[in-house]
Amino acid sequence: MPGRVSSRVSRGSAMSTKPSSQNLKSARSSNEGRVTASPTADLPDEGALTTLRKHICSVFADAQKSTTGHRKLVINLRKIQESCCYEPENLRKGKAHEDFDEDDFNTEVVRCVLRILSIRKSETVGDRVIRFLGVFLRVASEKGELHV
Repeated sequence: MPGRVSSRVSRGSAMSTKPSSQNLKSARSSNEGRVTASPTADLPDEGALTTLRKHICSVFADAQKSTTGHRKLVINLRKIQESCCYEPENLRKGKAHEDFDEDDFNTEVVRCVLRILSIRKSETVGDRVIRFLGVFLRVASEKGELHV
């Protein structure tokens, strides 16, 4: 009885299915010319880094992480807004926002919101920040002191 003929290709064969490194390099170089799917927004001039910007950006950065801390972050952002928009009743030493006004606060919040607009719909971080803004605006309007 004759032996079976193997239909396998030996491992050392030149008919390997793995792409060569040359093919990978050419595939990568063809992807370099592609345009990214997300549009870029025209962001306003950043200007100098201030303590107000640092605090507002940290609130927005924390709002992206999870929705569980949004209430606390809304309170923090409200305190920043109140310190910028109203004259403080008692002057505390080390108050970080006493030299900023309402326009500075609004500019920084709008700057953060403009960065969100270029995020895709399917990104969860964008949805979290939008929810955070909704909660912040609702709380501010309930107090009747909306200044944004």
